[in-house]
Amino acid sequence: MRAEWPEPGARPARRAGVAPVPLDDNVALYDDVGQLLILLNESAAAVWEGCDGTTTFGELVAGLAGAHAGDPDDIRQDAWLTVRKLADLGLVAEGEG
Repeated sequence: MRAEWPEPGARPARRAGVAPVPLDDNVALYDDVGQLLILLNESAAAVWEGCDGTTTFGELVAGLAGAHAGDPDDIRQDAWLTVRKLADLGLVAEGEG
């Protein structure tokens, strides 16, 4: 994975086989391949949902910034870190876009 990924035009995609389980305002992700269970808070869950392989990272950030109060630069940075962490865990990859 490139160090700068995801760039604004990248299309992050959730990996098939990861099951999301809603838990109140959180989402648990279960990856039966890697035997991994991870709990996402509401913000991270919104990023996860946006990683559909068709939405660009820039569009994802714009949607989050429009839906939530806060500094757009902070929202972009948080979303970038979340996508990178999900990618490091093998739950998100660069889509074909």
